Amino acid sequence: MKKRPSLDIVMLSTFDRDAGGRETWLYNFLPELASLQHFEKICLFGFKTPDQENFTEEIQQLDPMLNGEQQIFPILFEKEKSKLPAIFAMFKEFKKFTKTTSQYPSYVMAMGILELWMVLKLKPYRNSKKVVWLRSIFSHEKAYRIPKPIRKLFLKYEIQMLKKADVVLGNGDDIKNFYAPYGIDVTVIKNGVAMARWALPDIPLQDPIHIAYVGRLSHVKGIEDYLKLIEKVKTGDKARQFTFHIVGYNDRYASQVAVLEQKGFVINHNIVPNKELPGFLEKIDVCVALTYAASKGGGGGTSNAMMEQMAAGRIILAWDNRIFSQYLSAENAYLVEQYNVNELESQLYAIHSYKQIAQQKATKAIETIKPYSYTLNVAKFLEALKNS
Repeated sequence: MKKRPSLDIVMLSTFDRDAGGRETWLYNFLPELASLQHFEKICLFGFKTPDQENFTEEIQQLDPMLNGEQQIFPILFEKEKSKLPAIFAMFKEFKKFTKTTSQYPSYVMAMGILELWMVLKLKPYRNSKKVVWLRSIFSHEKAYRIPKPIRKLFLKYEIQMLKKADVVLGNGDDIKNFYAPYGIDVTVIKNGVAMARWALPDIPLQDPIHIAYVGRLSHVKGIEDYLKLIEKVKTGDKARQFTFHIVGYNDRYASQVAVLEQKGFVINHNIVPNKELPGFLEKIDVCVALTYAASKGGGGGTSNAMMEQMAAGRIILAWDNRIFSQYLSAENAYLVEQYNVNELESQLYAIHSYKQIAQQKATKAIETIKPYSYTLNVAKFLEALKNS
């Protein structure tokens, strides 16, 4: 019998299911992948500080244990907080680990540019096939943190690293189109959705209409324009007809959100556990998708949350850009010119005035997202490895 290959997955994460889109993907993708028994062993490497919770047990519970055989082996490196970014602490501990083992995988998959940097620096992975899965265009998503004079240099280094990978995967056409001119062939595997989990009753659409921002509060995901939208609507003539919600770790926007909360303009839920999100969305009518697409490429990447909201039959209010045009159109969503907060406000008023049309768009969104599944996600992943 031919020996099955092995796979290492490297991800700068604590594996907390509620941490973000990558973790949502992981908890759906891993059990589907393991159920096929294609790999003899799947090792998952992450990182935590001593004060953070250990989620390796939750990851191990994803293992189907077919024929009593363990396939998924999670390892969380741990190190005290420092002034340096966590990637350097993880790399240091990872390097120590590689000196204690003599077994290395057939494939190693980096879940982003930072993780790819680690993989390329670790000599024991020299003979492994290197895969990188991009959920965004890193140099664009982090542009506000990178000094303008060195952005081109940073992008050049990013491209050099990607060219050393054997397989480059991306979760959207915007990612493929951005890297194509640089000679990088990105295989697009769009996010999957667990449709049964998000099958909810029809949207309430009663006054007040409830609008939610769900996800990480960051500049590239449009939180600043969402806060402006809240301010505009809640200081206008129709303030009582709308209730705004924010779900996600407030982080650097905590003070701004707190000010609006004190005024009674928004309900701040902070982090809602993933398992509770379907119940939360039952009370929501409209979900915003405001990730920016840069002028010469993608941006923060397609949102798992948006796809789940489509599956849940919520009304989607989004920017009309290349990120969202992969899934959204005038038939299944309300699309607005990027950065145009006035138009976001106008579309909310249109939803309120023409509820039947809004309901039709929500129903169409469900139909649009139905073909996406994690079964297809995994099949495309294995096909990409086979062709490498």
